[in-house]
Order: sequence, then structure tokens, then C-alpha cells
Amino acid sequence: MLINHSAPTYCRPMMSSPMRQQLRQKALGLIGPKVLWIAVGKVLLLFFPLLFLAHFWLSSSAERNAATILAAEEGRSVLMDENIKLRAKRAHLYSPEYLNTMAANQLALYVPEKGQVTRF
Repeated sequence: MLINHSAPTYCRPMMSSPMRQQLRQKALGLIGPKVLWIAVGKVLLLFFPLLFLAHFWLSSSAERNAATILAAEEGRSVLMDENIKLRAKRAHLYSPEYLNTMAANQLALYVPEKGQVTRF
């Protein structure tokens, strides 16, 4: 078996241990100490469920309010239709022709004609 040793093996140059430690400290200094990230993680673990619950509660209350508003609008439209019908009926009841016919039928009151003598 022939092995060609003409290509040299490549080994990564190793840094000294103090230099590696300095680089690690710089990297940690850029992203912050581990204690800070643990505190941030704890806050996020508490904050996101609370945020989710608040969002769920607000969306459900918004849906309930929308349903209440829709029901109120439907009731308002029904009342507006009834109001229009009642105003038309009142206008008919106060019309002079209707008043004359009702006075003549129920009370036997008639509007005097030109040739009649009236007394006050």
C-alpha cells in the first residue's frame, strides 16, 4: 500500500487560552451577561401568557360588544319603522277630512254651509 505524503496536513492554529477567554468575554459583553438574559427570559415567560390572556379577553369582549351593538341597531330600525307608521296614523287622524267625518258620524256635528244661519 502506497501512501502519498506529499500533501501536508492542515491543522487550525490554536489560540492561547487567555486570548480565547478575552474573546468570549467580549462576545458576552456584546450580548449581555447571562444573569440579564435569565431575568429577561423569566419576564417573557410571565409576560407572554398574561399578554395572551389579555388579548383573548379583549377580543371576546369586542365580539360581545359588536353583538350588543348589532342587536341595538336592529331594535332601533324596528322602532324607527314603528315611529314612521305612528306619525302617518297621527297625520291621518288630524287631517280635516277625517275630523269632519268623525264629528259627523259620532257627534252629529256638521260644518255650516253658506246658506245656513249660525248662532254663537
